[in-house]
Amino acid sequence: MISYLSAGLLALLGFARLMTVRAGPKHLATFFLSMAAGLAVSADATVRLLGDVLLPRLVTNALQLLAMRALVQLVRGTRTPEKPTPFWPIVLCWAVMILCCLDILPRRHELGTPAFQWRLSVVAYQVVLTTYGVTCLVMFTRTLVRSAADRPQGTFRTGLRILVCAAVATIAWALFSGLPSLWLEITDLADLDFMPRARIAGLLAMVLWVLGGLFTTWDGALRLVRSWQRIRAVTPLWKELVAAHPQIALPVRHDLEFKLYRRVIEIRDGLLALRAHVPPHLGDWLRAPVDEPTRAAAELAAALVMREAGRSWPHPPSGQDEAHPSMRDESAWLSAVSSAFTDSLVVREVRRRAMAEAGRLS
Repeated sequence: MISYLSAGLLALLGFARLMTVRAGPKHLATFFLSMAAGLAVSADATVRLLGDVLLPRLVTNALQLLAMRALVQLVRGTRTPEKPTPFWPIVLCWAVMILCCLDILPRRHELGTPAFQWRLSVVAYQVVLTTYGVTCLVMFTRTLVRSAADRPQGTFRTGLRILVCAAVATIAWALFSGLPSLWLEITDLADLDFMPRARIAGLLAMVLWVLGGLFTTWDGALRLVRSWQRIRAVTPLWKELVAAHPQIALPVRHDLEFKLYRRVIEIRDGLLALRAHVPPHLGDWLRAPVDEPTRAAAELAAALVMREAGRSWPHPPSGQDEAHPSMRDESAWLSAVSSAFTDSLVVREVRRRAMAEAGRLS
């Protein structure tokens, strides 16, 4: 049950990474999903269902190597220029492991005996598996340590530090569980006692991976939620401006953070295009002083009416294209404008006055 629970959590992290990173490399998602599949295949219930021990172990080890390769890809992807990761080393490891299994499977009845554990194919299988996995983990850990040191305080940095601990624990687990012939000889453990200990060590390492993944993914998930909320907040304003000026719409891209950035740009372009239609006497229509977002919404409402009436002025009022210090502040300001444009009684009054004037002029 613990294996399946850990596999489920790793799979959720993998799918969360896929949702967070719609475009670009998905190496961390590959790692989490490969480890999840390996845990599910190696679980006791799965082994009993399949009625075999060695074949599930081969599949699990192959998936673990794929996960280790994903970590190397993640490390190489941080370099400039990005250094590609060749596929042939893992294919060679898989081929050697399969060849070793072809020699091991007919002798599965000897499992647990000294003659079996020091057989050349068994030792070669263990050495290939351990060497590739530990090499990948060492490369990943070195890069992760440097990355964590450069990050500001926060959940993401905490997650990176937990992942460093997870990588170190996984190296220890790989050296222990990947070389059973050596440790059985050194410790005098029986084979039936060794595997449960190796599985417990692996599960502890997986718990650290899950915790680290949760911390790092949580930070990205929060950003996505905030982006979605801000997109919803500015959408009414955006729809009005795109309806008035369809040419401001940029190409569609399914990335929430980019989508928010794109909509802010489109709204700004639309507001700029409508400035010439803002009546210079709009201040006379405001019965009392209003805040900046409400005034901007009132100017937009009046400009849309006057644009339909074909009215414009050569000297549009300034101040709508002020630079805001960050995308967060910009989207917050436009959200307030959008809310005022939709709900403010002041904006409704300005729109009514603009329509009345446009009717007299026509």
